[in-house]
Amino acid sequence: MLKKTTLAVALSLFALPAFAQTTIGGVPLSAEGLPTVVRYCEDLASMSPSDRFDHRPTHAQSIASGIALRTVSLGDCQRAGLV
Repeated sequence: MLKKTTLAVALSLFALPAFAQTTIGGVPLSAEGLPTVVRYCEDLASMSPSDRFDHRPTHAQSIASGIALRTVSLGDCQRAGLV
């Protein structure tokens, strides 16, 4: 009985990261795209409001992030806890 319980607990720990996925603007982020989105959010946070309005992410940034970064606002970044 103890072996089965220990095995069940050990196996459930491997499943936890799948549920702890970060989302931004309702879109789930992949582990590979997360660093790009964090950098983008940090860039937005460091800009003035007028600069944020005019800022457009590059095509390469959007591809690396796996989402359309032009749809991500500073508010989205803040709600996701990325800044």
